[in-house]
Amino acid sequence: MSTQIKLFVGLGNPGHKYENTRHNLGFMVLDSIAMAKGIEFKNWDNVADVSFFEAPAWKVWLLKPTTFMNSSGDAISCFIKYHKISVKEILVCYDDFSIPLGDYKIRMSGSAGGHNGIKSIIEHLGTDDFPRAKFGIGPLPKFMNMVDFVLAKFPKEDEVKINAVKNLAVETFDEINASDIDKAASNLANKYKLIHNI
Repeated sequence: MSTQIKLFVGLGNPGHKYENTRHNLGFMVLDSIAMAKGIEFKNWDNVADVSFFEAPAWKVWLLKPTTFMNSSGDAISCFIKYHKISVKEILVCYDDFSIPLGDYKIRMSGSAGGHNGIKSIIEHLGTDDFPRAKFGIGPLPKFMNMVDFVLAKFPKEDEVKINAVKNLAVETFDEINASDIDKAASNLANKYKLIHNI
């Protein structure tokens, strides 16, 4: 059964302090989509920045929680209840240090895997049965603490791969617009592997 996405969520922490940090890659990919589509984010109910995109056969929200990563589920739960969006109709974009920078994976469900933003969403929605796009920021250096690593800013040498990831996020958005999440994941299965070689 096909699933059309009605809400794209990007996870991160608000404020200049966290800009361009690895843990904010979810925010960064949503910003790239908004820029590509010429839409802007506005604050919604003091819990999220939201934007809206409308195509001939598709209407979709973009949402960045401003409740900080560990409370992401609060904003998302409020928003989907207000707009009557089901958990199957959201796609959550976030960072994953177990995946190499430049790779990404789309999954239809799954556990938090140690990610506090996803943990918060699962707790607030009461299920882990929602689509997600995990964008790699790894590998985690052996000598570095995980929290320090994800909250650190991307180094200059990662810029080419990050730009490629942003472009792929826009492609994913367009693929979902053209079909649905299931077909988009299939159509893009080989494209993200190419990015890993950059």
